[in-house]
Amino acid sequence: MEALTARQQFILNLLVEAHIASAQPVGSRYLTERFQVPYSAATVRHEMGMLEEMGYLTHPHTSSGRVPTDTGYRYYVDHGLVPATPSQQDSSDFESWQQEIRQEAQGGDLEACAEEALRILTALSEEVGLVVLGEGWPERAETQRPVKLLIRGTTHLIEKPEFQDRHKIRNLFEAFEEKRAISQWVTHETAEQGISVRIGCENEPEALRECSIISASYGAQKRHAGVIGVVGPRRMNYGRGIAAVAGMARLLEQIIQWPQEETE
Repeated sequence: MEALTARQQFILNLLVEAHIASAQPVGSRYLTERFQVPYSAATVRHEMGMLEEMGYLTHPHTSSGRVPTDTGYRYYVDHGLVPATPSQQDSSDFESWQQEIRQEAQGGDLEACAEEALRILTALSEEVGLVVLGEGWPERAETQRPVKLLIRGTTHLIEKPEFQDRHKIRNLFEAFEEKRAISQWVTHETAEQGISVRIGCENEPEALRECSIISASYGAQKRHAGVIGVVGPRRMNYGRGIAAVAGMARLLEQIIQWPQEETE
């Protein structure tokens, strides 16, 4: 991955965010007229050409505008993304959600807690949500449970312009049905700490190469309990997705520790 100048990075970040918002190829004139760009349209056009030569951008043959490549998205996520900051309303909602999920935990149905967390996650991110309940997921009874994958919000994908092709969406849904393979892969690719972001061609299952996956592991007492994450198009809102996944991972950690603490 070639290093970018400050100007190239600025233009790349702006173009990625414009494409995420519009789902359309982005041209130099659009950037200079729509945003406060301190460069002329000719300069922006030249730099976009350079970014394309370096592999960060490409352009559909039917348009003069550009779209990010997987490399472009990767650079944006690693170097240009500004993390979403939770608003006061978000903090209030989070406390309310925590109370709702704790009520589920009081009944001893921890899988229902995960289902509720998944429902909240899909609403926050507007993407498909998934949660892996690993062998370390605590139970009231002293039993080991098999790894299980829960998926919710697949209708969000159908609404995306990228997945209007029936062949693409069918392949993706078929991949979701291979729950054991998906759960093993996403668990293997998720770091034990922090947020993992896999973009396009970085995803091993071929059907997921049209997607990006944001995931985080959660656990209790240094024990890996599972993974929670979202699946969406490469043109997903990464800032919103990362914030939602991080928040739900923290919440699940608190919930799975809670019944243990209560019984100690």
